[in-house]
Amino acid sequence: MTLTRTIVVLVLALGVALTVVALRAEATHLQFRTSELDREADALLNQVRERELELARLRNPLQIRAGLGEPREQPAAQTPPGKPRNSQRLPPRRRNP
Repeated sequence: MTLTRTIVVLVLALGVALTVVALRAEATHLQFRTSELDREADALLNQVRERELELARLRNPLQIRAGLGEPREQPAAQTPPGKPRNSQRLPPRRRNP
């Protein structure tokens, strides 16, 4: 091989090596950023779940009445303990073969 060919091959190898290093550095940076965003998304989802639970607790009528100090309303018509409250009958139960 001549000296110029050797220099060209070495320069090309150096260029490929630098390109690989730059691409790996960028990939590492993107993976780090992705993990940061995943952690932020998890934290935000936890906040949303906490707020939803808080809203559900606030919407609970028993807690609303307890907070206001109102007595619970009794049902208008008392039914005997042996009879069901609604008059509709359920369909017969199917048996498994």
